[in-house]
Amino acid sequence: MTSKNNAIVFDLDDTLYPEIDYLKSAYQFISEKIAPIDKTLYFLMLEKYFKNENVFDYVGKTYNVDKSQLLTWYRAHFPHIKLYPHVECFLKKFRDDFRFAIITDGRSTTQRNKIKSLGLDLYIDTIIISEEIGSEKPSPANFDKVKQLLDCESYCYIADNTKKDFVTPNMMGWLTICLNDQGNNIHKQDFSLPNEFLPDIRVSSWQEIENIFSKKD
Repeated sequence: MTSKNNAIVFDLDDTLYPEIDYLKSAYQFISEKIAPIDKTLYFLMLEKYFKNENVFDYVGKTYNVDKSQLLTWYRAHFPHIKLYPHVECFLKKFRDDFRFAIITDGRSTTQRNKIKSLGLDLYIDTIIISEEIGSEKPSPANFDKVKQLLDCESYCYIADNTKKDFVTPNMMGWLTICLNDQGNNIHKQDFSLPNEFLPDIRVSSWQEIENIFSKKD
């Protein structure tokens, strides 16, 4: 039995690492599959993405590749991504004091490839992925599953998406912390939502999050 009675639960995308880096990794993988000699395809895909154009429609028609194949490559490739600065320091510093979990929406293969690439499997006690349990945030089922598996006295959820991340843990009495968008988030934040959707604390870096928990010692 563990003596750690407090849990810190993390969202994954745009919380522990920048999700835009996953997109770039996937585009690089796809461009090398389709046109390994033509190095311009990757940059063209990025350009179209940032112009809000349909990247896969263009690639599919131009290179005669079925869209389902493009989606499979995107979702199943093993990504080259890195944690935000100070995340690994945070995990190393507090792993003896807290139990760690991840609650993330997405496909099992995609999310587990991200977790493995980031080295998070070395630190995380419990991983809840929406496809694996059949429900997405803000469903209480995802958060209840973490409580069932960790059986801790207190919980904190660190995430970024104001539309779905905080409303349920707020209702359950968890401490909620939002990592502010630094301008690259895939899903933009909206702090004009009703109070029940908003986090208890907002921060701009993982160093700030580390300071919050250091003061609790």
